Amino acid sequence: MDANAKKQVLRTFTYGLYAISCANEGEVNIFTANWLTQVSFDPPLIAVSIENTSKSLPMILRSRIFTINVLRAGGRELAGKLGKSAMQHPDKLASIGFDIGANGCPILHEALAWVACEVRHATETGDSTLVVGEVVDVGILGEGQSLTMSEAGFKHAG
Repeated sequence: MDANAKKQVLRTFTYGLYAISCANEGEVNIFTANWLTQVSFDPPLIAVSIENTSKSLPMILRSRIFTINVLRAGGRELAGKLGKSAMQHPDKLASIGFDIGANGCPILHEALAWVACEVRHATETGDSTLVVGEVVDVGILGEGQSLTMSEAGFKHAG
């Protein structure tokens, strides 16, 4: 397989950009994710792919909770800040406004909406783990369009 063609083709897939927040034992983190999709209506289930080497994956697997923050169009800078490794940038949340939701996970002030989830399944899939969460609460914080990979100009595929 031609590696360059593979990257080019995989980058034609459309993705949103989301900020996934988590909490465990008094610690919180938020990271940028783009591999996320609804996988069931009844019950309402959402799957998100999380890198195995991330700080957040073990937090989510231990606490069994996470919140999806839907980023607003124009939120490239915020997505970039949250996309930094928490292990290499432990203070990355210092200047970012958020409140703690009922499940203990952060809800970003700048989010368009949020979805609180409880983990139902987790499956290691190569260099990432696919985490399936059941939607247990939602909130709308504003109106507008959600941020996409295309708008942000980020490239993460292949």
